[in-house]
Formats: sequence, C-alpha cells, structure tokens
Amino acid sequence: MGDIEIRGTITQYDPVATEIDQCLTIVYTSGSSGFPKGAMISEMTYIASISDWCVPYLIEKVGFCYEPLAWASERDAILRTFFRGGRTGFSTGDMSRFMEELALVRPNGFSTTPAIWNKIYAEFKVALSLVSDQLTPLERAKEEERLLLQFSKLVPIRCKAITVGGAMISPVILDFIKRCFKKCTIYESYGSTECGSIATDNIVETRLPYRLVSVPEMGYTTDDKPYPRGELVIKTGELFTGYINNPEETQTAFTEDGYFRTGDIVETRTNKYGAVTLQIIDRKKNFFKLSQGQFVSPEFLQGIFIQSPFVEQIYIHGDLLADSVAAVIVLNREYTQSFALEHHIDKIDTNNPAPQLCFAILRDLQAIGEKESLRKHEIPSRLVLDFEPFTPENGRLTSTMKPCRYKIAAHYAE
Repeated sequence: MGDIEIRGTITQYDPVATEIDQCLTIVYTSGSSGFPKGAMISEMTYIASISDWCVPYLIEKVGFCYEPLAWASERDAILRTFFRGGRTGFSTGDMSRFMEELALVRPNGFSTTPAIWNKIYAEFKVALSLVSDQLTPLERAKEEERLLLQFSKLVPIRCKAITVGGAMISPVILDFIKRCFKKCTIYESYGSTECGSIATDNIVETRLPYRLVSVPEMGYTTDDKPYPRGELVIKTGELFTGYINNPEETQTAFTEDGYFRTGDIVETRTNKYGAVTLQIIDRKKNFFKLSQGQFVSPEFLQGIFIQSPFVEQIYIHGDLLADSVAAVIVLNREYTQSFALEHHIDKIDTNNPAPQLCFAILRDLQAIGEKESLRKHEIPSRLVLDFEPFTPENGRLTSTMKPCRYKIAAHYAE
C-alpha cells in the first residue's frame, strides 16, 4: 500500500499497480468437510469473468443476498447485479426469517443451496401426509396439487428465475421445486470456488477442457458402461492460483498438467442435441467404508431418505466397525407429535425414544430404501434422534447452509 496522506478527516491512498497474475482477492471454501481454505483469485481471473457481468439486463434486476460475501457465489452475484445497474437486498443472516425477507425484497431472481428447499419440502410432505392417509389416489392427487399451489406463494410473483447450486441436490427435491414453482425457470448450477462455473442444467460450459479420472477404489472407471464415470478434472478461465499459506493442499489440488481436481464423481452423457452433460453422482471425499469393505456415499443416501415425513434433516454415518449405516435424524416436530398422539405415546424423549417410534421410523426408511433399490447395508439399522436442527449457530451447518459433516459426527459421538 502506498503512503498515507491525511487531508482533514479523509484518508487517501496512493493507487497500487497490480500485476495480472497477482492475487487480487481471497475467496474461502465452505468448510463442509474441514476448515475453510482461502482460494487466491488473480486479476486475470476477474478479467475472464467481467465481460459477462457488463451485459445489461432487459429489465431492472433485483437480487437477494443471504450468504456471506466471503463466499464466491454471492460475491459474484452482487458484482454482476451492480455492473448491470441493478439492486441487491441483503438478508439479516437469520435463516428463520429467510422467506419473510424474500417476500420483502421481491427479487426477480435468486439463488440458494439445497438446504433451503429441503426445509420447504419437509413442510410440504408433512402437510400432505397428515391429510392424505385416508384419501383415495385421485383425492390424494387433488390434495397434492392444492398444496403445491399453496406453497408456490412462498416465492414472490416478480421472481422469474431460481438457481439451485452449491451442493448436490436430491432428484426428489429438484422435482418438487419444478412442480411447485412453475412460474419460475429453475436452473441447476454447478461450479466451485476454485474454478468458477462449470455447468448449467448439467450442460458443460462451452470450450472448457476437462477429463475424467478413474477412481477404482470407489468402483468408478472411465470404462464403465453404459456411461464413463470418474473424478472430474478441469481447466477454466476462472481457475484459482492456489490456497493461501497452504502449499500441501495446493499441490494436491492440481494434476501434473495443471487441471483442477474437483473431487466430484461424475458420469458423462450426450443429450439429444449433442451437448455433453455431467451427472454428479458422488463426492470423492465424502464416502466411507463399512466393515465388509463396502463403500457408501452419505450425500446420495441423505437425498433419498429425506422423503420420509419423520425427517426434517438427516445425516448418514458409518465406520469400519459397522456393517450398515446409521442415521442422525432431526425429527419433524409436527409429524412426530401427530404420530405420538395417534399411538398413545405420552412423551417424546429423544434421549430415550419409545421403541414404537423407533420401529416406525426404521420401517419407513426401509420401505423408502427398497423402493429406491438400495442395498441392505445402505439402509439405516441404527438411529440417533433429535429435535435440535442443524444450523450455522450450533456449527452443524456452514454459513452457506451445507452440512458440516465432521462437526455433526463429532457432536453425536460424544
């Protein structure tokens, strides 16, 4: 920084010349699997993006920001909106007021992580379950459409676009969003802090060099049929230069020829228009091994078992001493209390839950697992029940609303 000159109460700084390959800013990873890493972003990276930011909107842009500006997605969204002459409304950071603040700002487009939609879907499925048990299939279908219309009012009329990204989303949840918010165009975004945007709606950005690398220990290879599978490694114009003060992680992050290791296991396909699509099917760092040597992907299973009306939030856990997975379940209070009342359970004690409640939850998870063709060891045989939600305040969600896996596991292991 140059010399400081004091003029009255104003502090002025001399301009600083920055080389194009020097670090311009630091953007942090979410920290869902460990301590956040600071990705160094050069001026060259910003120049690669800025031309897209300056294309004017045909209508006045109103955005809504609820994630910290230390993270890439919201920072870029705000800059794009600013350069295009739009406005951004900022959340207070209290996620319990998310929908209230969304209604106040009335953005014409916004982006969220799957956690927001998981919460809305949990409320929807409970509302449907509580009224549809005694209905005929036709009556149930009509009730479902009525509830979808009711829930669609959560998103302001002015909103025409919703982007979902930041983490894997369950196909069940994505289908619910598309059915519920029909007036909006739903985009599924895929990218990372380290390399920017990779794909939209599973279609790879044009001219991005990438390849798959086999991960045989997880059973994924580029020779798999009918579609090649493996870890995605890629180069983009928005590629970071390394992690600050972390040369070991920086070296691990790149291949010898300079491709970034995303850690995402993907399956490549070609759609009917000839475009290559990427289907994210796993995370390399997320899997664990059970006692019989079977590898398990917890995110994949969490996206399936969230269908249970008992489940508000769920975390799947396993280790080398277990022959099947366990589930930490944050119970949906309304549905669980309704079950308790119906089955004459006087008190719901999550530290010592009634056997009848545990059996009902396990039976429901088993039915869902069988419907989804899961293997026996992928269906939970042990439960930890709680009513306290995973939140950023108690450390079980990151500030970008991703499950903080190592903190959840540590808490319930105590």
